[in-house]
Amino acid sequence: MNGWTNKHYGAVIGLLLIVLVSIIGLGPTALALLFAVIGYFIGSYLDGEFDLEDVRARAQSRVGGDQG
Repeated sequence: MNGWTNKHYGAVIGLLLIVLVSIIGLGPTALALLFAVIGYFIGSYLDGEFDLEDVRARAQSRVGGDQG
């Protein structure tokens, strides 16, 4: 075990985001972060960890789509 907690990872990610914002600006950093999140979900879907049907079913149940 490496001893790193989610707080440590969060601090490193926050530091990297601040460095990116100061170097390339807020807009490009936000765009890079958006594409990173999209890439994460695509990768988890391809690995079988993300179920689109489950997401669809949850979204319909919140809206009230299960009226049948």
